[in-house]
Amino acid sequence: MKNYEVLVVGSGPAGLATALYLLQMQPALAGRIATLERARHPRPKVCAGGLIPRTITALKELRIPLQVPAVEVFGGLARTPAGTIDLAPSHEPLCTIIRRDQFDAMLARHARAAGLEIIDQTRVLGVEQHHDCVTVATDHGLFEGRALVGADGSGSRVRTSVFGQTKHNIGRALMADMPVHGERAEEFIQRCYRFNFNCVSAGICGYCWSFPCLIEGEPHLNVGIYDQHPHNPLGSRRDLLGQLLSAFPEIASRWPGDGESAVKTFPIRWYEPNDRYVRGGTILAGDAAGVDPLMGEGISCAFEHGKLAAAALVRYLNGDRSALEKYGNELHRGMIGRKLRRLAFAARCFYGTHHRFYFRLAGLSRKLQRVSVDWYNGARGIDELSIARAALRMMLHGSV
Repeated sequence: MKNYEVLVVGSGPAGLATALYLLQMQPALAGRIATLERARHPRPKVCAGGLIPRTITALKELRIPLQVPAVEVFGGLARTPAGTIDLAPSHEPLCTIIRRDQFDAMLARHARAAGLEIIDQTRVLGVEQHHDCVTVATDHGLFEGRALVGADGSGSRVRTSVFGQTKHNIGRALMADMPVHGERAEEFIQRCYRFNFNCVSAGICGYCWSFPCLIEGEPHLNVGIYDQHPHNPLGSRRDLLGQLLSAFPEIASRWPGDGESAVKTFPIRWYEPNDRYVRGGTILAGDAAGVDPLMGEGISCAFEHGKLAAAALVRYLNGDRSALEKYGNELHRGMIGRKLRRLAFAARCFYGTHHRFYFRLAGLSRKLQRVSVDWYNGARGIDELSIARAALRMMLHGSV
């Protein structure tokens, strides 16, 4: 039995952000926090890899420079069932696109330097809760901690062991990477990303994307499709791939082989207001808890959850037995909970029966488009305001 103050399962952005914030708040915990990771960094990770400004702000809070290859995006183009929305270039990046294997490995290096022990190639088998500790059984033996953070993704073993198995709020994404000539691809020429929501008219609750990225220094496009409800009759892999090719027909000639073999599939658990995130000494963070239902974005949620989890763990370790429950309440009623509820409402509007009306509404005002994107991105902290208050401030003062 190996004993720690805090055990974290999963060393992706949520688990590492929790450890980094915790060690920043309480440096004396160095050497007393461990992360159980089933792979080893740098490990492959299927993800679009978009860092919105809210995530960049979190990295600055943690004093971590972005030391991996990245492509900054300043504009965007979205095709919708009601027309095309062209988001004019911004003075600040709308998104910074990285590769997750490199990004996660960078976070892991900083976390190790701060005092986190990463126990890799260790698979979690089960979790047992006691009055004053949590025991985690793995294929490498038992580990015990005063508290446990489940940050092991959408298919979280911790979540299943402690909270039971739920699949109703798991979406799915298909993704592929394709080499391109940077001087010919619109995404690189315009420094923009492209979205296509026309699949909503075909019954898919989601969208297609095309992001510019660098793989081993060479320009590529990261293309994919997100479906919030993949269990509907039109949610088969073949249906989704067909919608992706319809959205970006030019990519068909760039895929190796039959194209389908180049596609990777991954689950996305989205925020559900009725979910619980705390039980005893165990809490959930990141994808294990649930991310943005509208776009499936999870990296910013991982850092927000990690910061809140770290603050709660400090209070818990210092004797506040209610601190973890307060963390669960914060995920529902605090800023991140309010934002995710609003995004869930937006998903019901844009992916629902009357989606054409809402897409038409979204295309009416460039100012509203800009403030909506800035609110989504957390630019300058305006996601702490409601969209209405942010829009009012823009009308009164010309900026947010």
